[in-house]
Amino acid sequence: MLLSEDDVALFARVSGDQNALHCSPGHARRTPFGRTVAHGVLAVLATLDEQAADAGAGATAVEADFGNPVFPGVRYRSEALGEARTGLGYRLLDGDRTCLTVRVRPGAPADLDPLPVPQDRPAARHGIEDLPSGTAVSGEYGPEGTHALRGRFPVAARLLGPTPLACLLWSSYVAGMRLPGENCLLGRVALRFLPVAARGPARLSYSARVVHTDLRFGLVSIVGQITADGVVVAESEIEAMVRTPAPPATAAALGEHLSPSTRLRGASAVVVGGSRGLGAALSLALASQGAEVFVGHRDTLPPALRAEAEGLPGRLHSVPGDAADPRWSAELRSRVEREHGRLGFLVCSAAPPLRTLDLAATDLERMDAFLTGSLRLVSAPMTGLLPLLEPGRGRCLVISSAALDEPPRDWPHYVAAKSAVEGLVRWAARHHPGVAFRLARPGMLWTEQTNSPGARETAGPVEPVAARLVRHLLEPAPADGAPHLIGEGEPVGPIPAGPT
Repeated sequence: MLLSEDDVALFARVSGDQNALHCSPGHARRTPFGRTVAHGVLAVLATLDEQAADAGAGATAVEADFGNPVFPGVRYRSEALGEARTGLGYRLLDGDRTCLTVRVRPGAPADLDPLPVPQDRPAARHGIEDLPSGTAVSGEYGPEGTHALRGRFPVAARLLGPTPLACLLWSSYVAGMRLPGENCLLGRVALRFLPVAARGPARLSYSARVVHTDLRFGLVSIVGQITADGVVVAESEIEAMVRTPAPPATAAALGEHLSPSTRLRGASAVVVGGSRGLGAALSLALASQGAEVFVGHRDTLPPALRAEAEGLPGRLHSVPGDAADPRWSAELRSRVEREHGRLGFLVCSAAPPLRTLDLAATDLERMDAFLTGSLRLVSAPMTGLLPLLEPGRGRCLVISSAALDEPPRDWPHYVAAKSAVEGLVRWAARHHPGVAFRLARPGMLWTEQTNSPGARETAGPVEPVAARLVRHLLEPAPADGAPHLIGEGEPVGPIPAGPT
């Protein structure tokens, strides 16, 4: 099964679910997923369309459970689970990982033709604390242009029928746009369709309310009803996780660990991946010491980060673009040479989005892409900027990970990528003796890269780590020329020599 960006756009237009995670690449890049995600209900339709060709027409119930994201442009495997008490079952797989399961109970639902109702309101931006039990929404609903969606997924449309299809689209709309809204990660949808004597065109109305909120894990349970002219045609249960964005780095939190100074007044620094997470904290830390910091980022420099830098002794300068492209560092090199003559600090903190992978044949292509992308985000900036560091014995800090000490089960690609990056730094230290290299292996930090309920309970803030790393950069460079490793605590000394 393969979905395209056009499929996502079609589903968003018809269903009204214009959630930014699906429709805004810039927004999606700032989430743990790193790119736009296909709607869960869209993936359900695609799974049914691929697997349910021999099923009858009509459904009295649909249940879908969502376990892992589905991305446009990635091929997945679907399979039938066979008949059971709860109906026909199907599953969508990413390698050995289940993305979703769906069960359809055959039958004859209401034979209505839902009238379209334009949905032009923006997505609600609720946090989990905004959704106590009893929180409710209501309104009218009708998908627009369903003929195009039925044409794209004819088997699924025939299996479900007009009313169940409209109600399934509604479940995506109400979760993604209203309750909980923009921060929704859909977990489960269960719809039961009731027999209705009426036929023909009908205007649907709905109500939905929160019946349970789990503040610790950010989970909400929602029940709802869909009616046609006052008669209930469907009952729903929706479970969702309310995503809590990782807190941005702040100058105040940084100041608790690193007092502002003018020690780096006149010095220039480049921070690759410096607009969020640990990179943003490092940008602020260098600016707090008076440096002119060139912040590498993909889209726009967050206004909140600019605001945090106001009043610091140094300044932040936006350098948008793809740091994996050598042209980015070449253009930046010309700018730094023109404005400063040489470079004092290069910090490589960027990394591709981190997702679960296995060491399996089905994951090799994505593993290769992750390895290449990770290495290029260090090698390309070094290619252009190391020559600017050498004249003044500049410092190069590369962010690795404590995952190399205790490799996580689901991150073989991440461990391999960080190992390759450390090998590159070891090589660079040998052949660029005019640069002082440091590698950092911080532990788990609460950033968008690792933003999950588990991480929120165990991960640490970025500011103390950034402060400690910048203090190390301010110390005299070691004379031995070897890259020095900074672990979770104090530095643990030179990196052991590699094979000769």
